Amino acid sequence: MRHETAQLYLNPGAIAETLQEELQRRLQYLPGLRHFSLGRNLEGSWGAGDFTLDLYLASEAIHANLEAALAQLPGVARVDRLAYRRLGGGQRAVGLQNGIWRTLLLRVRPEQDPGLVAALERDLLRMPAYIASIGNWQLSRVCSDSPWTHVWQQEFASIDGLLGEYLTHPFHWGWVDRWFDPEFPEWTVDAIAHAFCAQATSLLTLPLDNKESL
Repeated sequence: MRHETAQLYLNPGAIAETLQEELQRRLQYLPGLRHFSLGRNLEGSWGAGDFTLDLYLASEAIHANLEAALAQLPGVARVDRLAYRRLGGGQRAVGLQNGIWRTLLLRVRPEQDPGLVAALERDLLRMPAYIASIGNWQLSRVCSDSPWTHVWQQEFASIDGLLGEYLTHPFHWGWVDRWFDPEFPEWTVDAIAHAFCAQATSLLTLPLDNKESL
């Protein structure tokens, strides 16, 4: 199973609804595509595109077909697409519906010590133990050609869980934030893209017959 996420950037004046309809038409019968989800990024997202697209592929063999399906989508200026492999995660809101899907793309400094990178990864995966509003979560390393190195994904029951408890929690800004701040000696992440959108159903708790754990 190959897992991918993408940020779709629209041209000025592009009609979002047209993109959604056309993408649905192109992908819904694509052989080898096990699942896909498209969400329009909400106000407050930054460093990200206009839409978040998530794809679960049966194998890498359909890569060319998918490239063709995504090419020349109406109104799309750029697609920032990457594949990833799961490092760790957890679930405590199985079957979450009508929630919020948050995607954080991270770029680790290329010269950083591997031990510090591993410590960053451990701290990110510790966050749900302190922040109860994180319903489901997954940290992954990027495994395709991309400037990004990690994908940190979470599911929340409501927007307040993300913009409230998550972003303002003391463990977040008092401990984890040091990895993202150049004024700290542990500074490890030099770029991020923060995207969140409405989510009809959970992606991280799909049945294993639809999504293979990596």
